Amino acid sequence: MEDLNLLEEVIDSLEQDSNVLRIKRLILFTCHDTWSNDVNEVKALHTRQLVRELMIMFPDLNMLKQKLNSHVKQLSKQSDYLLAADNIIDSIGFLYTLRDEGNLPKSFLNPEASSAIAAKKQTAFEKNEHDTQSTIPHRHNLKYLTNLFDLRADISRNVCPLHAKILLFSSLNYRFSPQERDWSALYTYDLDDLMQLIFQTYETFDALENQLAQVSQTLDQPEDAKRASAVILQALKPFY
Repeated sequence: MEDLNLLEEVIDSLEQDSNVLRIKRLILFTCHDTWSNDVNEVKALHTRQLVRELMIMFPDLNMLKQKLNSHVKQLSKQSDYLLAADNIIDSIGFLYTLRDEGNLPKSFLNPEASSAIAAKKQTAFEKNEHDTQSTIPHRHNLKYLTNLFDLRADISRNVCPLHAKILLFSSLNYRFSPQERDWSALYTYDLDDLMQLIFQTYETFDALENQLAQVSQTLDQPEDAKRASAVILQALKPFY
């Protein structure tokens, strides 16, 4: 069922983001290879239209991630624009999910440009659901994580999303340090990816709680990590 309200909520979240000017510049640069330092010109850009162009030009979310990453690497303030790219993926990624589930209003995108891809992705998703049903821990609860928009929004309201990503990434891979190779590795995941992987990796809430506590103490900003840990645990506990 199409849901216009969810679409408008995503657009509004981007428009209200404190990083909105960088977000708009980066989308413009990614879609058209055009850069603007004129603040008034950037402010005048319509977020809705930018998002529409981005999704039409890059119908595959992984393709969009790669393109954003390559464009960020061309900029002088990479760390600032990596955060803007994360915000784009975290917000617009949800619209790709809505599209693939048939819940994005057809009037928002060119249906001919997206329907074939959506059908292909849905088939792959269903096959993966069947193949992994007996192997993923606490499978009966995983279905409740397929719509992560509210969960992600809850975490982002209470802690910096970047701190949450660093903690989750470090808990799944290796200790994050502020080196360029780590920024690139971190960027390959969005917050949704990391939450799904965390839920699949740690079968019990106690195991997750212990891991986040241990990892928090090893990071460069342990207090920020501890706050992120508390918020993440509170958000994920109902799913265990």
